[in-house]
Amino acid sequence: MNKVHAYILGAAGFPGGDLLRLLSGHPAVAAVRAVSTPHADMPFYKVHPHLRGLVEGKFDAAPDWRWLTDSPQPVVFSALEEEELAKQLPALEKQWASLGLSERIVLVDLSPDFRLDHPGRYAATHGRPHPAPELLERFVYGLPEWRRDKLKGAKRIAYPGCFATAVQLALLPVASTPGLGMIAASAVTGSSGSGALPGDVTHHPTRAHDFRAYKPLEHPQEAEIDVMLVAHKASRHRLTFVPHSAPLVRGIFATVQFEWPENGGGVSTNSLTETFRRYYATSPMVRVVEGTPRLASVVGSNFADISVATRGRTVAVMVALDNLVKGLAGQAVQSLNVALGLPEDTALRQAACFPC
Repeated sequence: MNKVHAYILGAAGFPGGDLLRLLSGHPAVAAVRAVSTPHADMPFYKVHPHLRGLVEGKFDAAPDWRWLTDSPQPVVFSALEEEELAKQLPALEKQWASLGLSERIVLVDLSPDFRLDHPGRYAATHGRPHPAPELLERFVYGLPEWRRDKLKGAKRIAYPGCFATAVQLALLPVASTPGLGMIAASAVTGSSGSGALPGDVTHHPTRAHDFRAYKPLEHPQEAEIDVMLVAHKASRHRLTFVPHSAPLVRGIFATVQFEWPENGGGVSTNSLTETFRRYYATSPMVRVVEGTPRLASVVGSNFADISVATRGRTVAVMVALDNLVKGLAGQAVQSLNVALGLPEDTALRQAACFPC
């Protein structure tokens, strides 16, 4: 099993810490190295104190790609800032090719750079052209519950956004249902989603006792959800999405509401819950629960808990997940597992820490 050698780029942020934590216990991972230029030669635990005594190693100033040449399966996780990988990847591909690595490396990108598969959609969503549009079509969207078949054997994987993950998990079992019409999604997230460096929305004095909406009806991850809906021939659905910042550190709680179509047959909480259970029967990281999901039941884990409620034709689907695990590093590992033909939940069947 010990075949994978993994490099983590941009490993000093929260995603890098969770990747180091998860990969250190992965039975198929033989060795991990991590890059952070500002923290070069610094032990991992100096930046990620929870790894003290558990994950040994120091940050590299720059990657030494020769280290991967002898690996039976080289893997690169990129946790670089937005558009950094896209700008660097054409040159990296040339370096990897010169070492015989380009066709062997499995690259998993945790940024938004390659989530949208069309340059026009990227430009419309982000307000600027993509730095390397010719590479977009090479990436597989890394939501295993939707793209599992395409992820098998994939060499380039783009992790989904954390909000997009939650909303898509809420919609996948019903996305092909004709006539859902308006879909109203809202989601609450913790401060860790904004990164490790303090800012106006993450600095404790301005976050701890506040609750606010941000980027209402214009969040870029809405485009990812639209792509999924169109792929399910649901182009007539009208999606609205409003994210919120809450005084939490980790977690996303999403609520998605819509009207069940009049010609769609009867719907009830029990019947729709059974529909979701059937859909996710082969998805080990999704748990369909009764009542309302709780963030405290998933924080620190790669599980997404989902429940449904109905009143007449009105449907509400609720999803709770950890934005840094199922919404980020854990899902990256889950996608890698699928790509390598490993059990999907390898190294990920860890319970949340309750109470948290």
